[in-house]
Amino acid sequence: MKFNFFKASLSLLLCTSLLASCVSSKKYDELKASKEALEKEQVASRAKVDELTNSLKEREQKLASMERAMNEQQKILDDLRNQVNTALAGFNQGDLSVSIRDGKVYVSMSDKLLFATGSTKVNANGQKALDQLVSVLKKNQEVGVMVEGHTDDVEVLPGTKNIADNWDLSVLRATEITRLMATRGLSPDRITPAGRAFFQPVDTGRSADAKAKNRRTEIILTPDFSEIYKILGIKA
Repeated sequence: MKFNFFKASLSLLLCTSLLASCVSSKKYDELKASKEALEKEQVASRAKVDELTNSLKEREQKLASMERAMNEQQKILDDLRNQVNTALAGFNQGDLSVSIRDGKVYVSMSDKLLFATGSTKVNANGQKALDQLVSVLKKNQEVGVMVEGHTDDVEVLPGTKNIADNWDLSVLRATEITRLMATRGLSPDRITPAGRAFFQPVDTGRSADAKAKNRRTEIILTPDFSEIYKILGIKA
């Protein structure tokens, strides 16, 4: 009887031990699988971090390149404006202005500096100013030039020889300045004349001063920024 009880107890102990062993093995496999999954996640996370880090570095490098390009563009414009200002320093500053707008240098000259009333022929003082400007442009061969004639909105007197209206007046003045600049050695393929009549006023007032401001010629200087535009991702 005791022997049978001993055998039963031993069998129960053995079964319990085997069961515990099975449970322990299953738990181990689960822990192992969990560990492997965690390691995979860590590897994936590290790869993502590396990818983001590299992307950030590339963006920082691109931003630095863009900043250098923009600074270089501004330097070119500033240098050109300063050269023009120096060349035209001897003229009445009330009759001209030099400014930077939209990536270009604008040289605005009053009609009083360049022309007699209603005339399309540049006077002697105006020719001197254009000579000084051409001397600067000869040193900056990559700069394109547009000559824009502007008038006030007062109608041209009927019967004025060869001038039908303000369109004619603005175009003929722009063409005359273009011709003079070309005869002074500026390559004609760099210069484009245009007439705007009175449709782009700088002052919309009705006073005599406002009208005088609108009677002007704007010589627009455009440096070659094609390489800089490539860096900035801009189509020229």
